[in-house]
Amino acid sequence: MRLGSLALKNLKRHRVRTILTIAGIAISALTLFIILAFNNGYDKALKEDMTASGVHLYVSMEGCPLQAATLILHGGEIPSYLDQVMLPDIQSMDEVSVAGGYLISTIISNGRADFFYGITKDVLKLKPYWKINGSYFKNDDSIILGADVAKDTGKKAGDTITIEALKKTFNVTGVLAKNGKEDDGFYFMPVTTQQELFKKQGKLTAIGIQLKDISQLESVKTQLEKRGAYVVPQQDISDLVTQLVGGTKAILFGILAVVLVVAGLGVFNTVLMATFERKEEFGYLRAVGARRADVFSLIILETLWLCAVGLTVGLAAGYAFSFVIDGWIRRFLPYSPPGTLVKPDLLSVLVAVGVVVVLGLVAGIYPGYKASRVSPMEAIRNE
Repeated sequence: MRLGSLALKNLKRHRVRTILTIAGIAISALTLFIILAFNNGYDKALKEDMTASGVHLYVSMEGCPLQAATLILHGGEIPSYLDQVMLPDIQSMDEVSVAGGYLISTIISNGRADFFYGITKDVLKLKPYWKINGSYFKNDDSIILGADVAKDTGKKAGDTITIEALKKTFNVTGVLAKNGKEDDGFYFMPVTTQQELFKKQGKLTAIGIQLKDISQLESVKTQLEKRGAYVVPQQDISDLVTQLVGGTKAILFGILAVVLVVAGLGVFNTVLMATFERKEEFGYLRAVGARRADVFSLIILETLWLCAVGLTVGLAAGYAFSFVIDGWIRRFLPYSPPGTLVKPDLLSVLVAVGVVVVLGLVAGIYPGYKASRVSPMEAIRNE
């Protein structure tokens, strides 16, 4: 008895019901696959981002290092400032390779927040991923625009831009190529210009430090803390981002659980309805010699056919639309590192296959049991 082909023929009898069930399985497989790929891709992208930043330590005067990390990361304004004289002191330390200063300021007008970064030239060495279309600052009236700012204002290198809130016109010497980081939404200017405009002469929000040897991190951190500064290691920022995104991941996995339950109930309902409708058929099969195990296997095969087709459709859609989904997910994250966030890998595929197959088997057990208990008398009863 060729149970596989018989199972396929049975599914074709009710095409609409079969297609709807396959669609439900495909959606659950797609959701599972994308969430697993995101879980894998985000962690890798964040690690690559932090490694590429070139910064091992951030120094600030904020009382809570994690709060300082959040503000530095998102361009927030820290109420306590460093004296700029600390920058050359840090640059002169034997363990330090590069140190650059930041002054972060925010202007809110007409319901919009604009972020301004005053930077020293050494900051360029801490941002090796920067690609400037144009050039670095040429004078105190120069400004560099993040990619999103340039797009919103319609400005390019060589243009002038007037910032009404500052009552000042700047020469746009450069525009950053889009990199998917917070930098895309910032205005950058010489730190001395920003200090003057915001009345913060001789002050810095933070100092970014790149060490010659990462193994010296704790030693340098201790030395700086003795000077009254708060030091935020790069790893603390990475851990903070992971915590921020952890809530989003929890929501996604909660949604996934609901989708899987609904899909499982859909498969169960389809197979169970088919079982009740085909009692006479199962009776005939038993009458011509089919064993209970054969009937049970037939139902399980029908379930697996549904799961196999739904799984194939779902995985194919996941690969085909991963780029689109990547962009959609970025809108809801507190921090989106550059690089691919939805990164499918073999493990994502294997886990998706395993979960959907187990889902199908569980959904098919009870209907299969009910079908296998049908007596040959069911065929005779309807004669």
